[in-house]
Amino acid sequence: MKRPTKLSCLLLAVLTSYACLAFSGVYKHVDEHGNVTYSNVRANDAKKVDLPPIVVVPPVDSVDIDARIKQRRENTKNREQREAVEGKMHEESTRLDELRKEYKGGTPDRLGSERNYQRYLDRVERLKNEINIREENLNTLRDEQRNLPAISR
Repeated sequence: MKRPTKLSCLLLAVLTSYACLAFSGVYKHVDEHGNVTYSNVRANDAKKVDLPPIVVVPPVDSVDIDARIKQRRENTKNREQREAVEGKMHEESTRLDELRKEYKGGTPDRLGSERNYQRYLDRVERLKNEINIREENLNTLRDEQRNLPAISR
């Protein structure tokens, strides 16, 4: 048997690729019942569909994406921590303001149930202690807020 030459192999490759190009494409066929069929094989009454070119997106450095995702997660966690601390600070500050209004600088109004003067003095002492506790809580929360990591962009 005779061995093919380089020229004949090249000619065969060119003709094969040309044949593939000639038959490539997408065809739309609508039958008598209105059913639509798409195919890469051309039928007698099929129409060729012009499709937009395929867009190839270059690959993205996954290390950079992983770092950005990690940074966003940290920012979300830091933001949630900051919001939680600020919410607690708001609650403490609101309660502290209420207590200070009731305390009135050490001379709160006497309640009807405090006919006994010692009850009144006990309530004044409780108010004073609770004000001190709330102030300490608020200072602790402020320190905690200052120590929270900053949210980066």
